[in-house]
Amino acid sequence: MTDIRMRPKFDLVTPCDPNTVLNRLEAHLKNDRITVHGKVFPSSAVLKIRPEDLTFWSPQLQVSIEPHRPSGSVVHVLIGPRPSIWSMFVASYTFWVFLGAMGVIFGFSQVSLGQPATAMWAGPISVLAVGFTYLAARAGRKLGHDQSVLLKSTLDTVLQKCASN
Repeated sequence: MTDIRMRPKFDLVTPCDPNTVLNRLEAHLKNDRITVHGKVFPSSAVLKIRPEDLTFWSPQLQVSIEPHRPSGSVVHVLIGPRPSIWSMFVASYTFWVFLGAMGVIFGFSQVSLGQPATAMWAGPISVLAVGFTYLAARAGRKLGHDQSVLLKSTLDTVLQKCASN
């Protein structure tokens, strides 16, 4: 896994029109034997892991579909953590960067007043914390890899059925 993106994006092209893809996806998701569930909207869908198999690191797959000229559809896919987990990581990055910047600014104020610049330690500490947060996100992505593959294969199954008909 050399890709540094936390939420991989890619596009797929299918010969079916957007409504056909979404209808077939919705019909596939109604099958009780699969371990994926989701919600289909007028031009998009979200695929998730069933609640009984859900872990902290479980990803979700977001699909948006638009018409492709001269015929068919382009399926835009985004695989990433659930919105609550993604928000937690974004908030963590924001907190540590803000704390580090404020500490360095306060440290420069201490230097200008001739005081010891102890607040400058907030800079390197926040860099370490951002690094730790990044490594935790990478570990979570690795832990959720098998479920990401499951979500992607579910979408691939629907698109293959669509293309073969």
